[in-house]
Amino acid sequence: MALDFSQFEEVLKVAKSSEVVKKDLRKALRGVSAAINALNQAVADMETVLADDYQPAPKVRKPRTTNPNGAKRGRKPKAASAE
Repeated sequence: MALDFSQFEEVLKVAKSSEVVKKDLRKALRGVSAAINALNQAVADMETVLADDYQPAPKVRKPRTTNPNGAKRGRKPKAASAE
């Protein structure tokens, strides 16, 4: 189904005046913009990681908690089965 140029112009004219189409286009544009921004941030992060002078930040770990009763015992013994 091919449209000739005059039909195409009419379709564009109707689409430009349609508020629903404008709303959908704005919503799609926001989604595309957010995806492009996320991609730019990911590329910047990768450039940072791949730099020759990159040093990863040391991971902060919680200190071990000490048990006042000493270390935990291993597996508890099974109860003797009543036969």
